[in-house]
Amino acid sequence: MGQLIANILFSASTIFLVGMSFSLVFSTARFFHFAHAAVITSGAYACFAFSKWLTFPMVASVPFAIAVGTGLGWSLELAVYRTIRRRGASPLILLLASLGLYIVLQNSISMLFGDDTKVVSGSAVASTVGILGARITGIQLAVMGFAIAVFLAKVSLVDKTRAGLALRAVADNPELAKVSGIEFDKTMAIAFCFGSFLASGVGLSRAFDVGMTPTMGLPMLLLGVVAVVLGGNGKALGVAVASVLLASFQQISGWQFGTHWEETTAFLLLLAFLLCRPQGILGKKLVKASV
Repeated sequence: MGQLIANILFSASTIFLVGMSFSLVFSTARFFHFAHAAVITSGAYACFAFSKWLTFPMVASVPFAIAVGTGLGWSLELAVYRTIRRRGASPLILLLASLGLYIVLQNSISMLFGDDTKVVSGSAVASTVGILGARITGIQLAVMGFAIAVFLAKVSLVDKTRAGLALRAVADNPELAKVSGIEFDKTMAIAFCFGSFLASGVGLSRAFDVGMTPTMGLPMLLLGVVAVVLGGNGKALGVAVASVLLASFQQISGWQFGTHWEETTAFLLLLAFLLCRPQGILGKKLVKASV
């Protein structure tokens, strides 16, 4: 039982981090950023390239890899989305552009590194500790600690800083935010940078834990999106509660019926919420006022 709880907490931490990284971009840009899945993958493969091909020490490869993932997300916003947006593109056009970018980036990674599973490892992350009868690796502890730090930062700092307020203003009403003097493009770049930073970091942690493949980013992204939808309000608390619920259903179904049921269970849970409580766990029902 202790191992099951540890697995749930680690899985929930991963889902939460992906969900928050996606939510930062989606709530600001208002389109489904499919290429975010490639950003998740990019951090892992950048670390592999730095450590295996360039023979950098792992302590240097990790920050460089996260910088590459962050830079990729920022570059997509600067070079592609901003250009299309200035030409009056609708969210549907941005979504299609993002899907195209994901396909190009994912296939580029496949051509450069191959489709087989690659592994990066280090003694610090491979070591395990015993806690209440459960075995937890160093990278799993790091991910859980980072998820708690992101949650606390989002609740206590980001929502109260000038940049955080600008992000919320653009998310609520882009036109009013522009009129109020908020730099729209700068705010959008901040959202993509922070979201990509989290995404590349969690992709790198996945590579340390179980290895990496060029397509690993999309399943991780979809689970994060499910957590955002289930949370209901897009805020950190809602995403955190949804992540724990989603991870619990996944781990218990995998334990009882096999790991191939984990993703199926996640989307069955999403379907059940959409049918019975479409506003999500912490969301509020929309009340229509009639005159």
